[in-house]
Amino acid sequence: MKATILGGGFAGTTVAHLLQRDGWQVELWEKEHLGGGCRTFFQGGHPFTYGPRLYYGYSEKVFKWVDSIIPIRRFPFELRTYVEKDSRFYSYPIHQDDIPQMPEAVQIWREIREADNSKEPKDFEEYWIQRVGRTLYDKFVNFYSRKMWMIEDNKVFDIFKWSAKDKAIETGTREAYKGSYIGYPVNLHGYNPYFDRMVEGVEVVRKTYKAGDETKSDVVVSTIPIDELCGYKFGELPYVGRDFTVFILPSRQVFPGDVRFCHYAGSEPHTRITEFKKITYYESPDSLLVLETPSKRNKLYPYLTKANMALTDRYLKSLPENVHSIGRLGTYKYSTIEQTIVQAFECFAKITGKPNPMDGEFFGIGDTSMMKGRKESSGLKST
Repeated sequence: MKATILGGGFAGTTVAHLLQRDGWQVELWEKEHLGGGCRTFFQGGHPFTYGPRLYYGYSEKVFKWVDSIIPIRRFPFELRTYVEKDSRFYSYPIHQDDIPQMPEAVQIWREIREADNSKEPKDFEEYWIQRVGRTLYDKFVNFYSRKMWMIEDNKVFDIFKWSAKDKAIETGTREAYKGSYIGYPVNLHGYNPYFDRMVEGVEVVRKTYKAGDETKSDVVVSTIPIDELCGYKFGELPYVGRDFTVFILPSRQVFPGDVRFCHYAGSEPHTRITEFKKITYYESPDSLLVLETPSKRNKLYPYLTKANMALTDRYLKSLPENVHSIGRLGTYKYSTIEQTIVQAFECFAKITGKPNPMDGEFFGIGDTSMMKGRKESSGLKST
């Protein structure tokens, strides 16, 4: 049996490895380099990725799988957001201990007390105001979200429960994603050794897929954008991307303590700055930082609206039985590394009819329910 994999990120390389290990002949098409946005590059000796690609999740089994291939250094993790109006940094998720330091503290506490979560919010803005009040929403979320997504009004989002970082208002320690497995590879090459390991025994072809391309495979697994896979026959799905500016500063450390990157919620054009040696633990007398500015030049973040998810569902249902679409771009989901790996394992089980090697662990993480019910032709031919 032969399989063709389109795309060499976490989803593509993982499913390629599982199939190859099961005795399949596997070829993987990748137009640039293995790893996609999670690939490590170097500048001035400093390792970095285009965006902070931390490993983050709650499944012990998935963490152990990744850690067995590339050891992960776990570390405490804090986020800071710069609020231009207040000319200061605060913790994010919003921490209740920061509220007394805010100029509008009395008003904020009143809005929190009066917040009404009893009704179902109709959009992103209403969701947040119901949880933290108008003042905190404007301070931390409103302008940041409009900048990040390059939109005029947050009300365009009618799917929104993914947006809060675990809690709308945090208490206790300032650690983000409490109770999760969070960290980054010990190896200075980051995740690169994972991708290399996954394609051992796999034929990697430097090739860009174009709608209508034929393969001589029994099965195709695609991780490229689902609308691109299908030749945009139902219309194009929107994304927002990032422009990245990499620079090195003459300082051993820029960010304090366990702060590894900062968000910017005001009128400045950028959304995030990451200090990479706080993630990679690279030893150097200077420090590399990466600044991110929203852009339409690449496809990184899907616009999660009901209309876009309905269009995605239509695309997925149109795929032939032997064509599978997984990963962030393949399912049009805001997926983590953990969720993407889960999708690869579930796809392997679906293709082979064998038990999922991690069955019984995930409780809906990495949902692949939209992979079911295919009827129409996608335009992709597998012979």
